[in-house]
Amino acid sequence: MAGVLALSAACAPAEQGTSSRANAFLDESAEDGKADTGYLNPDGIEVEVDLEADVAASTFGIADAPASSAQYALTYLRNTSKFYLESLAEDASQASRVEWLIDGAWKTASESTSTPAAKKTHFRLRAVNAVLLNSAKAGVKTGSVFTAPVPLRPLETMSLARDTCAEEDDHIGLGQSVYWYLWNPKKPTCTIPKVDMKITVSRMFAAMPTVYPEYDRLMADKKLTAVVLFGQIGDGAIVDSDPGIAGARTMEQNLTAAGFTKTTASVGTRMEKAIGNGNVIQVDLYDARVFAGLDDSAHFANFQQALSEHEIVAYDGHSMLGASDFWSKPTYPKSYQIFLYGGCLGYEYYVRPILEGKDGWGNLDVMSSVIEVSADANEFAAPAMNKIFRSVTSGAKSSWRSLLTTVRSSVGDSTFGVSGVRDNCWTPAGGRCK
Repeated sequence: MAGVLALSAACAPAEQGTSSRANAFLDESAEDGKADTGYLNPDGIEVEVDLEADVAASTFGIADAPASSAQYALTYLRNTSKFYLESLAEDASQASRVEWLIDGAWKTASESTSTPAAKKTHFRLRAVNAVLLNSAKAGVKTGSVFTAPVPLRPLETMSLARDTCAEEDDHIGLGQSVYWYLWNPKKPTCTIPKVDMKITVSRMFAAMPTVYPEYDRLMADKKLTAVVLFGQIGDGAIVDSDPGIAGARTMEQNLTAAGFTKTTASVGTRMEKAIGNGNVIQVDLYDARVFAGLDDSAHFANFQQALSEHEIVAYDGHSMLGASDFWSKPTYPKSYQIFLYGGCLGYEYYVRPILEGKDGWGNLDVMSSVIEVSADANEFAAPAMNKIFRSVTSGAKSSWRSLLTTVRSSVGDSTFGVSGVRDNCWTPAGGRCK
């Protein structure tokens, strides 16, 4: 999507730092029992869909129109609280994703570069990932069709509609670049020309076997390293009461209560715990002053260090409506990593650039949410990390389904799922990969 949005989505976590909140690191509950993204969610499924719709745009904007139209569908479907579509904001230039119906025949964007914009009135986008939760997944099969109303001229919505098709948001000023996020075609005042985008399920994935984090790879060097990035949530200057400061303080207190000790770190606060046989767990906490979020260029080096030095990377902060390039800029290590992404719409926005940075799913698992996250890292990341910590400490090993069930219990819904785990090799009975 044209332009980088220097703003944050309205999804600040609940107030952090309160003493009444349970300490996830003290939970000792008993353990129960990648061609696609290998997505796993206790209450949902991942499918691939094809998007198809009419569209109108100028010669200058026609290449961006399909992806822009899809962004409006993303918002409409997300607001049903059941259907979550991968963001295509950065995919409009990918010729393999866009096809135009020209004189009765489908042509890719690269095949139709010389075709006048006036002839490009109907498009489709193939193999787009989507997550269906709860009742939305019932009865879905290859060929199932959903629809979403989108503007006929998606690149001109602001000038055509002004505020008549948009929801108000206290944190986001209305403009063309963000109109898709505020899109509400059901408003009685929304009378601009609209079309129904056809969304057809083109691929169903096989049932997921029981899969686990790659525990052997995490502990190969006898040390498990994790970092939690608490970005700034409030506006203006960073203050001690900002959730990005208070959350880190709360996690430090919780880790201390769980037997961790503060030790020296080059960046942030390091908490460490010996777990026997020469093994150790290290958790680094980067508060908002160390790294404020996905627009904090002044502290990008700290962001790079977090990704370079840690096996588990948890992010708790704003997602910039998917417009930040921070996840595509770092140099990623070639070793196995687990990302716990808690920013708004992490699945839709940032799984793809992390995947590209890691050169595929072979060394990557990503837990992310399909909605705006209201829980902070002490509620979504801490329970997952605690299960992993206890798994490397004891004989009982938590599966990814168990981890997600624990996170669901903590945050109160099943909007977190994990991608990249279908082909994980480690099992309690030994490796299942040849």
